[in-house]
Amino acid sequence: MTRRNAAVRTVLATTTILAGAPAALAQEQAIDLGRITFEVQGAEPVGEDVNPNTLSGMKTATEITEVPQSVSVVGRETFERQNPAKVDQVLRDVPGVQAQLYGYDSDTNWFYIRGFNSFDTGAFMDGLSLFSYGFGTFYVDPFLLDRVEVLKGPASMLYGASSPGGVVNYVSKLPDGSEGRTLTFGADSEGRAWVQGEAAGLIGDDLSYRVGGKLQRQDGHGMFDPGVEGTVYGGATKAFDDGGKLTLHLSYTHMDQDHVGGQFLPYFGTEKEAPFGYFDDYYNGGDPDSDAYEREQLIATGIYRRDVGGWQMTDTLRLGYADIEELYVYPNGFTSGQVPVPGADVSRFVFAHDSYATIAQNDLRFTREVATGAVTHDLLVGVDMRRYRLDEEQSFAFGTPLDPEDPDYDDDQPAVGSPYIDGVRVQDQIGLYAQDQVRWGDGWIGTVNARYDTVWSSFDDALGADLDRQDDAFTWRLALAREIGNVTPYATVGTYFNPQALGAASEDADPETGRQVEVGVKWQPNDASLITLSAFDIRRENVSQSLVNSGTFDSRTLGELRSRGFEIEADWQVSDSVRLGAAYTNLDVEIVDFDDDPTIEGKTPQSVIEQFGSLNVAYTPLAFPELELRASARYRGDSYADNANTLDVDGGWLLDAGATWDFARDWTADINVTNLTDERYTASCQTSFGTSSCWQGEGRVVSLGVTRSF
Repeated sequence: MTRRNAAVRTVLATTTILAGAPAALAQEQAIDLGRITFEVQGAEPVGEDVNPNTLSGMKTATEITEVPQSVSVVGRETFERQNPAKVDQVLRDVPGVQAQLYGYDSDTNWFYIRGFNSFDTGAFMDGLSLFSYGFGTFYVDPFLLDRVEVLKGPASMLYGASSPGGVVNYVSKLPDGSEGRTLTFGADSEGRAWVQGEAAGLIGDDLSYRVGGKLQRQDGHGMFDPGVEGTVYGGATKAFDDGGKLTLHLSYTHMDQDHVGGQFLPYFGTEKEAPFGYFDDYYNGGDPDSDAYEREQLIATGIYRRDVGGWQMTDTLRLGYADIEELYVYPNGFTSGQVPVPGADVSRFVFAHDSYATIAQNDLRFTREVATGAVTHDLLVGVDMRRYRLDEEQSFAFGTPLDPEDPDYDDDQPAVGSPYIDGVRVQDQIGLYAQDQVRWGDGWIGTVNARYDTVWSSFDDALGADLDRQDDAFTWRLALAREIGNVTPYATVGTYFNPQALGAASEDADPETGRQVEVGVKWQPNDASLITLSAFDIRRENVSQSLVNSGTFDSRTLGELRSRGFEIEADWQVSDSVRLGAAYTNLDVEIVDFDDDPTIEGKTPQSVIEQFGSLNVAYTPLAFPELELRASARYRGDSYADNANTLDVDGGWLLDAGATWDFARDWTADINVTNLTDERYTASCQTSFGTSSCWQGEGRVVSLGVTRSF
């Protein structure tokens, strides 16, 4: 038996054990359970808690102030007021996170953390990786979530192969013993409209459920025709006489839509003026008769919790698939090259892919508190396994040109040619990990982590060279903190690894590795306020930069990168009626070593914004407590469209406003205006094969949602 097959059989064996656990472990004598709280501690609704327990950063329920890295938690009570269409909108006010790099992209959540791409190996759901490669991605709608958590900096010591910038953990709406129903209707000025409903309750004293569904019309942003997205979920938690609890959660998503506009536009005409001026807002370089995008996705999760011999056991299982088909006509510079001349048209590519991704994961962990004299140890040991499989085809053709001022979409597009990618990619990972959080003396907290991973990567290519390699890595973290009243300073150092892409060209490529040093302080002046200040230095070696360029990927090795900087996050209750929020990020991201082109050493990687932040205020009149008024300002700093830093992209300020009004018993209205002044800006630009592509930022959007609770 090969080690890869052994790992897969271990996953299957663990799954079998999980399914049979309640019966096998049941005690002979039944226990009167009474009314039970079913919530998963560390994943429960956030409410108004500014220092909630979180599982991100420790894998045990730990308050934010006790996690020795910077962590941000955004509860649905906060982001639902904003009527978000996508999760990357939820992340706009989180320090360290550069969200919506590609403007309003209706089918993908995009984010960088601390200057590094984290949307492929940094996306997690309920603590398990939603690893993706190429177009084999998993999409998560904010409707499915109770909270969004961001752990900044390397996390391999807990999660194995992952982004050095950090991870975004989507926390599902799990049954928690609550009861009630809601129904929401909403629409926005771009033509998006949605209806969603949820119900939660108890069946007897030992079974809790939660179900919901959302149907959304997707429109505007330059779409040729309206699209549709449907999402449903259901979950149940069963409590057993032996004290064990089993939670099952299932979500299904279907998307059928065209692409939005404002994407892959040339640098000139988007960021800088061209001979014809600038592209119209949401200029769509696609083709209404060709453009198509369809996704079918299913994600099933099981969480079993029980005390076993003095240890608390948690076993989390995930099975999922995503079936994506896409045909996309998109711009690629001008017929005259990157720099347009008078009369030049927009050059276009035709791209098609059929991607079928499956994922199977299991994370089995045990926790226990042990006292040795005046010292206490919160121990964690575990093993997790993951298999990701992607069966894909990609095809390409040169499309017809398009007038940048007066586009005529009547020309027929050529059929795509034979596939240039046709194969199956597989990545298996198994990791053993341990953690000890030690408490002693007058508020001292020490944290020690160690993990060992083995990753097998393969690519069975019907058209070319195959890939078959194995990578092993040991990662760790050491941290020290001290609680001094309501202030907790901390220092941490940790390492990470991330195997290179699953292509044949990476056969001899070593995994990306590196480390982070972080120091910070977390201050909770009162129960309703929390301020975090952190400074960090991240080093990355064996870095490969993948560019988003449908059909013609540009993956280049940059060698060594460094990201250093500081972040400030504040949630401050100024008075009974005023709450302030602030976030600021200051980065210095640098290409340290690049053998292929030493001229870009010392430069900032393309698309990375090094300074950004936000300031928001919420006001609830004491005489009118049913109303909350909100205003915010977001700053986006400058960036570059190329690694040589010759093409600059300007930043700017964006203003938002909103209000929530409980206008009648059990009725609530949420109105929001983003980009209040309709500021024209570029979300980001990047250069691939000598041609720069830019993405227009989202213009002013007015949204209204009305919710009935009963």
